[in-house]
Parts: sequence; C-alpha cells; structure tokens
Amino acid sequence: MAEIKIDRKKPVWPWILLILVVLGIIAYLVYDSPERDDHIDDIDDDVTNEHVIDSDGGQSGTTGAYSAGTAYDQYTAFEGSIRDSTRIAIDSSYTKKAYYNLSKAVAKKADEHNVEESQALIDLRNFSMLITKVSSPLSSAESAKNFKTASDKVAKVLEDIQIKSYPELQSQIADLKQVTSEMDGYISMDKQQDNITQFLQKSRDVLKAMNK
Repeated sequence: MAEIKIDRKKPVWPWILLILVVLGIIAYLVYDSPERDDHIDDIDDDVTNEHVIDSDGGQSGTTGAYSAGTAYDQYTAFEGSIRDSTRIAIDSSYTKKAYYNLSKAVAKKADEHNVEESQALIDLRNFSMLITKVSSPLSSAESAKNFKTASDKVAKVLEDIQIKSYPELQSQIADLKQVTSEMDGYISMDKQQDNITQFLQKSRDVLKAMNK
C-alpha cells in the first residue's frame, strides 16, 4: 500500500500574538503622541496645563493666576492662538486657550496704563475662576453663558484702557461692544461661531492698535 502523507497544520497562535503586538505598538504611538497631548492639555476645568509667555520670552506653567510678561508678549500669545478660525467656538480646548491668552493680554495692557481696578479686571487676572466647567461641550448653553461673561469683561476693560489712553480708538471699541452685545449666553457657541470669531479678531485688532 502507498503511504498517505498528512501535513500538519501550522499553529495559528503565533500570528495572533504578532498581530496583537503590532496593534499594541500602533496604539502606543497614537495615544502617547505629543500632538494628542497638546490637543487635550487644557480640557480640564482649570487651566493648570495652560502655558503663557513669561518675562524671559519662554513659556511657564500657570494655575490661572496673573502671570509676568509684557503686554506685547501676551498679545503675541493671543494672536497665535486664534490663527485657525475654523476651530473657534467648535474646539473647546482651542477656544478656551484663545480666551485665556486674550484675558492675560488685556489685563497686562490695563496694568501698563494704570487703569483703575475693577471687578472685570480682577476677573480677567483670575481666568480659571471666571470661566468654569469649560470642559463641557461648546454645544451646551452653560459654556455659552461662561464665554459670554468673559467677552463682556474683556470689552469693559478694553474700553477703560481706551478712554484713559487711546481716544482715537473709540470707534473700534464701539464696534467691539456691538459684536459682544450680539453674543447670546443662551445659545450654544457652535451656533454663533461667526460672532465669537469676530469678537476675538476685533479684540486682536484693538490690542494691536494699542501696541503701536
């Protein structure tokens, strides 16, 4: 009789193990990447992971208290944080950082001109206390209310600076206040992206004019 040759099947588990190892490496690279860390670094309610420009031109961590640095340094940080207008009022992390840098820039400019202390100015110095629960989606009314409050205070302090030192900027401040008045604290931010973007851009223009 002819001998029947039977081939043994090779075990499958080494291939399964190899696939799991590869998937593990991919997951590590994706979820531990610096880009991801940068994207979520300020999702928390407080701004403990935020960074602002310090007096040496570098970056230093902050817990929400007012930081050192010139008004121009703070303005530069703010300007850089609103370059991607498509993310304003859509990306909570991006929007929060923009408002954070704006608040610091305005407060620093007020201090440079010895503007009289007001509750609005105090609140801008303590941004983490001004805006709470910003980790909630920008589609929520709560976030809209918080950012509306912050916008009103920014406009108030900028007007105080303008009245004291920049009479020629009266019309620009009026335009800024008009945009601010059109923001609604009861409508989700993602539904009023244009107004919020205009507010941030007009605030930038006012600060730029004040830095000339």
